[in-house]
Amino acid sequence: MSTETERVVILAAIDATPAAAYVAHAAARFATPSVSLHVVHVIDAPDTKHLTKQLEDARKILEAATRDLPATVSPIFHIAAGAPVIEILQVAANLQADLLVLGTQELSSFERLLLGSVVEPVTRRAQCPVYVVRRKDYHQKVVKEILPPCPDCLVTQKTTHGAELWCARHRERHVHGRLHYELPESFGTGSAFVHSDIP
Repeated sequence: MSTETERVVILAAIDATPAAAYVAHAAARFATPSVSLHVVHVIDAPDTKHLTKQLEDARKILEAATRDLPATVSPIFHIAAGAPVIEILQVAANLQADLLVLGTQELSSFERLLLGSVVEPVTRRAQCPVYVVRRKDYHQKVVKEILPPCPDCLVTQKTTHGAELWCARHRERHVHGRLHYELPESFGTGSAFVHSDIP
């Protein structure tokens, strides 16, 4: 039986947008002494006449995205040139990546049609788990059926470090009936399979 620590590889794929640093930092959360962080940037329109400049720009993008990572994390850079989806998947295969980290941002219908999406085809074709990173924002109204969180509940969660989830008003009976522990009183009368975290 081998006592050697298993090699684990995290591959973060970044672009030239402001979200690149956020993706790199999200990937760095997984880095440990036995987990190495690799970061790839793809030059999607390589130009042989200006390739040296493109490579320099790519390195600057990688350095900027990883500049403020914890001192314990030493990312390994990769620069590829070609179709982003294929190149990201190829680097992942070459490294035998255990986790692929990608970033996404909301695009308009026109932008999605014009630019396409790297995240969707990479996620569909990847041969390892994919972690899609986006900034946390539960106040943005993206899906009309999703209500914003109760501000008092958020304060309760923060001040109790998650030991309590609901404010005084919602602790008695949570108003959102779609939560699994909030079923109609007539449902499953006599059953004891419903778990509740409400005291």
